[in-house]
Amino acid sequence: MAANMVLKVKLGPFVAFEIEGENCKEITQALEGFEKLNQCIDAMCSDLATRIYPEPTDCKTGEAD
Repeated sequence: MAANMVLKVKLGPFVAFEIEGENCKEITQALEGFEKLNQCIDAMCSDLATRIYPEPTDCKTGEAD
């Protein structure tokens, strides 16, 4: 008896994906290559928090606290 499996992953408010397969092997094959995608996204967004919330600076010297 075959079972249908659905894997839903939400990466953020605008990014989500869904993978469907008949067994774990199909799901695993569908996920091959996502390690590279994860590395690319990390490289693009890893400094996002520091760009949005920069370190506070002293107004007089301009140096980080």
